[in-house]
Amino acid sequence: MSNIHKALFFGCLLLLLLAATAQAEPTIYTIKKGDTLWGLSERFIKDPYYWPNLWSHNPDVTNPHLIYPGQKIAVYDGRIVFLPTEGEPVKPDVEKVEPVQPEVQPELVIKTSGKAEGFVTLAELETAGILVDTTDSRLMMAEGDTVFIKMDGIENLQPGDLYTLISVGDRIRHPNTRRTLGHQVAVVGQVRIDAVDPPVATALVLSSEKEISRGDRLIPSQLPLQEVTLKKAEAPVHGVILGGENEKLALSQFDTIFVDIGYEDGLQEGNMLYISRSRQASRSALRGHSVSLPDVLLGAAVVVSTQPDTAAALVLKSTDAIYAGDRVVTAMD
Repeated sequence: MSNIHKALFFGCLLLLLLAATAQAEPTIYTIKKGDTLWGLSERFIKDPYYWPNLWSHNPDVTNPHLIYPGQKIAVYDGRIVFLPTEGEPVKPDVEKVEPVQPEVQPELVIKTSGKAEGFVTLAELETAGILVDTTDSRLMMAEGDTVFIKMDGIENLQPGDLYTLISVGDRIRHPNTRRTLGHQVAVVGQVRIDAVDPPVATALVLSSEKEISRGDRLIPSQLPLQEVTLKKAEAPVHGVILGGENEKLALSQFDTIFVDIGYEDGLQEGNMLYISRSRQASRSALRGHSVSLPDVLLGAAVVVSTQPDTAAALVLKSTDAIYAGDRVVTAMD
């Protein structure tokens, strides 16, 4: 090889090494107010659904929806890494952003639709009233009809009391123990108590969302839940998903889920729940090695109402279909 060829060869090799080194240098970005893992993933990875990977591979980010101005990330080719808050930061070579002073995170409020949850516990069902008749022989009732109801303690009812009419559906069983925890329900309307003449009360149907029939049950009406303020959990609480609204099998973003933990377990309205599923070893896994693989992260939900041993939560983010039996745990941040 001539000296010229050698010079060209080593020159090309040097350029390749320099290019590889340049590619290894990350872009440093400083988080600004309003940034989210979803948005960062979409901006830098061109894939908003990368956020669970970003979340799970950065243990310092305990809540995927609470990242703070002033935090720094290193953006590599196809991945994002949160930089530690202490120590010498990596020197940026592509984008320079002036550091933003950390600020107090504002109170976060989740707005919900205020729809009924679609689940009633066995205890609630035991005390629920029942629609026994109407003024004629029609099988179905609707708004404006007068109906007659019975319930325990009917003498305690007062004219003007509001009750929600529900149609009781399938039993909801715990996916592991198979113990019955309650029933799926559908809201069919609302009634107002007009008169009390034990053993029955007379009520007026104020609204009907579906056909109302004899045998429908009554539970006390509550004001629609419009806002839930995110609240830090006081202790880690683990549970499983029992099911979802409207008897849906596959659940996703903005669906309501029901879990087997409630306020007696320490769960509170506003607590964030992380949703995950056990990861199974592949068929090609090395035999003879029993390894517990990390769970698959599916998303996050916020608790919107609690019962003694159950609760309802609104799914805020989901990266895959969510099913009964998937795991939940309170976020501790």
